[in-house]
Amino acid sequence: MSDYQHLSKATIARLPQYYRTFKQLQLLRTERVNSQELGKLTQIPAATIRHDFSLFGELGKSGYGYAVNDMVNFFGRLLGVEQEDKLILVGVGPLGQALLENGFRRNPNLQIVAAFDVDPKVIGRSINRVKVRAFQPMPTLPEGVHSAIIAVPSAATEAVVKQLEAMGVDTILSFAPQIVNVKPTTTIRYVDLTSEVQTLLFTARWRHH
Repeated sequence: MSDYQHLSKATIARLPQYYRTFKQLQLLRTERVNSQELGKLTQIPAATIRHDFSLFGELGKSGYGYAVNDMVNFFGRLLGVEQEDKLILVGVGPLGQALLENGFRRNPNLQIVAAFDVDPKVIGRSINRVKVRAFQPMPTLPEGVHSAIIAVPSAATEAVVKQLEAMGVDTILSFAPQIVNVKPTTTIRYVDLTSEVQTLLFTARWRHH
């Protein structure tokens, strides 16, 4: 991504959606699509799509649209979907268990290879062939793993993040809304399900006004 430091967080957040939509079109044997059609499929304004795509140079042709196979290849390379990425999971409550049970079906190259919790009731269990281990005292990371998903209560988020950083984790996806100060070398992204639902409902209400 070194060539794309200028991309906004909003544009980056839309990239997986573009890839997923082009992949679905490819499975339907669609050869090309224009921004208006893509906008209807993604519910992203066509002008926003054209702006996003312009940041990567000439991806389409005027009057032709976007070649679906080419776009699948482009966004696949951009997102590194063929690259194997291993992660650990901290927090094996209902959400964590769902993540372990379902995995990343759309991208089998994303794998949760270890899971941790502090609850004696789940420590030692195996879920989808991943054994849950104790998070205390500080465990060692599986070799080559530097990314983590955390699904813990908000009150525990900061302590968990600090421990992960001490273990060598530098990329974190947190399902807790609690904002945590991290090292400059750590990348953290928050997924707040409450905010996502509120955004969805707000968008739906105003679309019908």
